Amino acid sequence: MIRHRGAFALVSLLLFASCGGGGGGGGAADVTVPAATGEDQSSGLIPNPNGFAFPNFGSAATPEVFNEADLVEMFGNTPDVCVDGADPCVATAEAAGWARMVNESRAAGHCEGFAVLAASRFMAAEQPNTVELVNQGDVTHALMRGFATQFFDETKDATKAIVKKSMRDKVAILEAAFAKKKVGDVVGVYSEVGGHALLPYAITYESPDVAKIMVYDSNWPGQERFITVDMVAGTWTFPFSGADPANDPTAWTGDTKDFDIAPYDARIAGKCPFCKGETAARQTLLVIRSVAADWSIETSAGTLTPGRNDMGEATVRPMRSSAPANGEKGPFDYLVTIPAGETVTVNMPSLTRITGTTNRATIQIDSPGSKDEPVTVSEDEVTTNDPATVITLADQNFVATSNGANNTVSTDGNQVTATVNGADGNQISATANEETKAVEVRTPGRDGVADDTNYELITQTDPGQLERKVVTRDGGETVTNEQGTLANRQVYQEPPNDLKAPDVKTGLPSAASRAIGSAATATTTTSSTTTTVVAATSTSTSTSTSSTVVGPDTTGPAEVTTTAPRATPTTAAAPRTTTAQNANARKNVTISSNLDNWSLDLANPTSSGFTAGLSGGLGQLDNADRCTDVACLETSAATILGGGVDPATGQETVVPVTFSMRGAAGPFSIRCGAGGNWVAASNNGGTYGATCSFANVTSDEAVYLRA
Repeated sequence: MIRHRGAFALVSLLLFASCGGGGGGGGAADVTVPAATGEDQSSGLIPNPNGFAFPNFGSAATPEVFNEADLVEMFGNTPDVCVDGADPCVATAEAAGWARMVNESRAAGHCEGFAVLAASRFMAAEQPNTVELVNQGDVTHALMRGFATQFFDETKDATKAIVKKSMRDKVAILEAAFAKKKVGDVVGVYSEVGGHALLPYAITYESPDVAKIMVYDSNWPGQERFITVDMVAGTWTFPFSGADPANDPTAWTGDTKDFDIAPYDARIAGKCPFCKGETAARQTLLVIRSVAADWSIETSAGTLTPGRNDMGEATVRPMRSSAPANGEKGPFDYLVTIPAGETVTVNMPSLTRITGTTNRATIQIDSPGSKDEPVTVSEDEVTTNDPATVITLADQNFVATSNGANNTVSTDGNQVTATVNGADGNQISATANEETKAVEVRTPGRDGVADDTNYELITQTDPGQLERKVVTRDGGETVTNEQGTLANRQVYQEPPNDLKAPDVKTGLPSAASRAIGSAATATTTTSSTTTTVVAATSTSTSTSTSSTVVGPDTTGPAEVTTTAPRATPTTAAAPRTTTAQNANARKNVTISSNLDNWSLDLANPTSSGFTAGLSGGLGQLDNADRCTDVACLETSAATILGGGVDPATGQETVVPVTFSMRGAAGPFSIRCGAGGNWVAASNNGGTYGATCSFANVTSDEAVYLRA
């Protein structure tokens, strides 16, 4: 059965955008600004209990990814989203490309998602209080879905209309909302080093011309943080990294063009940006992640560069959540919007990945950096002459990827074609269409392609099945059949190492030290699931591993959560929290593996070739060894300081631990603790994976495995 999503509707539940219905239209109309009264106003929201106990986190801090289940929750399982509208969903090539853009954007943090989810739960009076939720299951995925709403045309258009207003007008907009006890308009602030999303909830006036906007800042759970606005000077100041917000020597500052507001109502009106028809994206959107802020984009109105540069209707902003994790060393994240129909030239002197959408397709560009060979992007074509740059374009369920000289990937609406020169200089053409839906052409200059190769052509012949044709420079030809899934069909691709973000941004203390009551950011998938306000669903507790056979640079296994039956749009069973008091003093505990129920011998393919191990433990297991076979698991054990009361401070500490096993050749099940639930591994792309967790380890425990 195909399930459709209507436009957002806030009852007690926020349902995300539709693939059908509704109109497109151009940009947002001008905003009517209410008269400011200069009176203090509060929405009633308080960071504790209405914010999360755990701080903002980057994608590396959780094994979860934005996946097919999230796409279905946001847009339904129509044929634009899922192949043939099937349930369970296999994402169409274009939908998978949009999901990769979301996952790429999540690298540095989810602050937008924190703000959206905290606001929607508060407005719906959801219980338990948000501070009681832990970063697990659907809470984690709801944060991702809330984060993804910033990429809707409706959100971008409404935000763009407000950014042109004065700081006094922006203060007035927030004051009027708080007077109505309304919260949900997300503020974005931008500096030379990045961007950040905040949830404003109250306003106080220090004088008629100076306002203090109180904000829920996901980087600082439970704390009173604020933005100070000088409405005469038209400037603002925000303490991003200072533990004492009143005394932050490196506080961000800016003027009205560096301060925007994304209205809550615009998100509610959001439509599927990659679906066809009237809901299709009205502009080109590019998410740029680069090791250096040295890229540029040539448009008809001028050249866009990193920072806060606008050229005509084209804009560039640091990603909200994008303060460079390594300070001035990057990587750097930017969000670029370009008017529909415009053709632009992108220059990338340094290692860069670009993911994005046009009103015809989703695209991806992976460049090791080239000072001489740019990439040209239009609504239906991507082209470059740099042999080492890999380009991908997906339209509906057709997708092609290629690298080489004179390289072009384009769509005519009925098929996607890659045209490129082989090593011998002759042109090669490969087409993705109804017969062959995904193709990839690889030439020398691409990792893994031998120097004596003229070209490789990899075709997705069936789900989980590939045909690889290798033609050498001397005319030799071999064809082999392999198991696997092309990277251009997957919702997640591992970034190059130099584009990965550390867990904690420069200037911020550790996540554990900022959490309320030592709430942890580890993912827990064995506790009960929750129906949350943003795109609620009950997700299954197992994860699946996609076998990535080819993709730009190295594409590691993609871990996704399987689709579960949709929750009804009424109220909200909550996950078990990990905040229960534990009277025991903290002590060393050992976590071991139990394979008494593993009946397969070591020679069986399922017994080796996977990656398994523990993580979490408030960072104690960050460098824990990983096992690749059951012999290793049988003898592995980790000793850490468990949860409980610290005798010196009397503070209660919760220590969650996660066990993950990915890339297994066959099915298996895992269980965390003798009293835990068995979690069956899920299959995606021919390999199996599962995750389970201990909410709080206070005594010796075991991970049980069976097959």
